[in-house]
Amino acid sequence: MTAPLGVALLLLGGVATWRLVRGRGPFRAGPWPGLSAQGAELLLSCAVLLAGGQLVVGNPRGPLPDLPLLSVLALAPLVLATRIVGAPGAAAAVCGAYLLPRTLVSLLVPSIEPPPLLLVPAIAFEVGVWLRASDIASLAQTWPRQRSPWRRHRRRPRRLKRWRISFGGALFGLVLAAVEPPFAILLGADPAVWSGPSIVLAGAWSAGGCAIVGAALSGRDTGP
Repeated sequence: MTAPLGVALLLLGGVATWRLVRGRGPFRAGPWPGLSAQGAELLLSCAVLLAGGQLVVGNPRGPLPDLPLLSVLALAPLVLATRIVGAPGAAAAVCGAYLLPRTLVSLLVPSIEPPPLLLVPAIAFEVGVWLRASDIASLAQTWPRQRSPWRRHRRRPRRLKRWRISFGGALFGLVLAAVEPPFAILLGADPAVWSGPSIVLAGAWSAGGCAIVGAALSGRDTGP
């Protein structure tokens, strides 16, 4: 029952995303992190894609091949949202738009398992894509003992790089492979299934597969 519904959601989300991309936006309005109506619709359509992929693959029952497949199908809509909208927080917003109703359904219907822990890997993906060394330097300057004169900084828009999206995808796969086994054991899975060398291998496959997906869906670099 869930697989046909997942395919239907994939088709619905794919058509909606294609229609919005064909219209060419604008997907952002005003200063960051403002979204236009088309941008909000795009994030929702990517959330539908995410839901469809999760219903097709289902919750992981073991490290291999479930974790790599889950990570790749979950990452693809996040990369699309990040690449098209071009704003920090897009991936986390897509995860939130999917996880909130999915979690409420699992609470109301106990027979339905909770969704995988996707928000933490999504934040790791965001960090890998958007964090710069200048951000860390600016954070250090906010330390109370750091006394420095106020200076005006020239703000340049963040540019998406293919290698950064690929690196963020690898982080997504690694973090998902790290947080999902304890969560599965907490829900009653057999600890023997979620231990041993298979976990390491699943993490490596997840990171590698997500890095490839990130590079494949990122398109061309948008600037220096």
